[in-house]
Amino acid sequence: MESYLTLSEYNAQGFERIEDQDHFDKLLSKASAVLDNTTRRFYVFEELESDYPYRKEAFKKALGCQIEYFLETGELTTESLNNSPQNVAIGSTSISNTSKFNAAGKNESKSIISDDIYIYLEGTGLLSRGVC
Repeated sequence: MESYLTLSEYNAQGFERIEDQDHFDKLLSKASAVLDNTTRRFYVFEELESDYPYRKEAFKKALGCQIEYFLETGELTTESLNNSPQNVAIGSTSISNTSKFNAAGKNESKSIISDDIYIYLEGTGLLSRGVC
C-alpha cells in the first residue's frame, strides 16, 4: 500500500518539523491506521491521489494533525496515553490528578484520536456513517 503522506508534504504543512524518515514512517503508519478507522477505510478502497483535491488535501492535513498529536503527547497507544497515576505522594507532598468533569474524581480516558482532525474532515463526507 502506498503512503498517504510524504515527509516533505508533512513538513510543508507547518506542523512540528520531522527530519528522521524512520521516525516519520512509524508515526505515519499509526496515524494512517487511526484515520482509516475514523473514515471507515475510505482510502483503502479508493485511490487518494485521484480523489477530489478538496477532500484529498483535507485528509492529508488531518493526517498531519494526527502525527503532530502523537509528537505532542509522546504516545502512540491508548494504553500509554492513559497510563499515568491518579495520585502521587513523595514524602509529605501529595499530588492528585483528579478530573474536573467527573464527580468521583476519576480521570477520563484520553482518546488516541486527535480532536483536531475533525476540523479538516468535517464536510468532506469522510466521517459519514451511512450505509454505502
